[in-house]
Amino acid sequence: MKERERILVDIAKNEARYLRDLKALLHQPSVSAQRLGLEEMAGLLVRMMRKYGVKARSIPVKGGAPMVYGEIGNPNGGILLFYNHYDVQPPEPLELWKTPPFEPEIRGGKIYARGVADNKGNILIRLAALQVYQDLYGSLPFQVKFLVEGEEEIGSPHMIEFVESYKDLLRADACIWESGGVNFAGQPVLTMGCKGILYVELMARGARRDAHSAGATHIPNPAWRLVHALATLKNEQEQILIDGFYDDVLPPSAEDMRALKKIPPEENKIKKSLGLKEFLLNLKGLKLKKRALFEPTCNICGMISGYTGPGGKTVLPSSARVKLDFRLVPNQKPEDILKKLKAHFQKHGFGDVVMSTVEQGEYPARTPLGHPFVRLVQEVAEEVYQKEAVLEPMTGGTGPMHPFIHTLGLPVVSVGAGYPDCRAHAPNENLRLSDIRKGILFIVTLLRNFR
Repeated sequence: MKERERILVDIAKNEARYLRDLKALLHQPSVSAQRLGLEEMAGLLVRMMRKYGVKARSIPVKGGAPMVYGEIGNPNGGILLFYNHYDVQPPEPLELWKTPPFEPEIRGGKIYARGVADNKGNILIRLAALQVYQDLYGSLPFQVKFLVEGEEEIGSPHMIEFVESYKDLLRADACIWESGGVNFAGQPVLTMGCKGILYVELMARGARRDAHSAGATHIPNPAWRLVHALATLKNEQEQILIDGFYDDVLPPSAEDMRALKKIPPEENKIKKSLGLKEFLLNLKGLKLKKRALFEPTCNICGMISGYTGPGGKTVLPSSARVKLDFRLVPNQKPEDILKKLKAHFQKHGFGDVVMSTVEQGEYPARTPLGHPFVRLVQEVAEEVYQKEAVLEPMTGGTGPMHPFIHTLGLPVVSVGAGYPDCRAHAPNENLRLSDIRKGILFIVTLLRNFR
């Protein structure tokens, strides 16, 4: 029997156990934005990791969610670090879920629950891969370490300090990141970098209390105040108008552009999946891919003001709030963009708009495409998926990759079991069971080839 078939047979033999353990992880709510179930989730994860032979423990974080650390294998060999997170996005709007978000259900060859794609499914895949490896090959000749945090979905506010404090514990030779998957054509997608982020909430105030809307002739409306302030940030060509915003943007290299040209054009399938006729600025082809991965953003995440319930209420609100995120690219810094944002509002006469919270600030980071570890992961991916791998220099999303690359000095590659319609962060989040099996096969094969 070929090695691939041996691995798949062992996966099939234990699949019921793996799915049972995955359901246990999914059943426990762990919403970092709401501080819901994080300690319980960390404890559950420690117990589960120990079941798979991993020496695991929970490390308290002052003012934050516990970090879960684990290790297994020969400490005298090389070291591969797995980074994951056990926190999930809020499940709302609940009415759009076909089944309750924390009651995992398998139907149509998929498992549905909040957090299954992002990121509990990948945690279980890595644990299952260790079990398969030990079943077939015995003890690991090198060491595998886990770091699983509980605050990724709120910007990993304690990660930089934690990595600095535990540099020796987290010492490794390379890191496999938490996310990834396949594209519409079933090709494995490997990502080597993350954008950074600045997340802020703005507030404008008007009268002491809500007023009758008949007073709109003379009473200031803070909702309009915010609308006018927001209109100064970006023009209709999607250019961000903050002075100096683009000063530190590092343009893509020739190697990056070659990689972009090799990324399959899936824009029509993405538009169909999202119900869109066209993208902003009618972007397509190489321009679309370049903008998605190498240009920063200014995005309105949500606005709240006045009455938003059923029916009408003729009210003039006393306050208005808006949440913004800025996705940042190398070499932008969140603290610099925050300073420029404040200066922008002062310059345009909106100094009264208050930044009530600054919730997230992460730095962009990336691993060079030509790094030997990238080539190793690419070779394994192409062997397992039997298709050419897609190399993405960056992702449009954000994660705490910066301290792993710049403090620990690790090459980082992001791989996982997701697919384009896994609906991470949305209602009816899911993973295909076939992708879970393939994900376990991938990690086992990587372990077999890691030196």
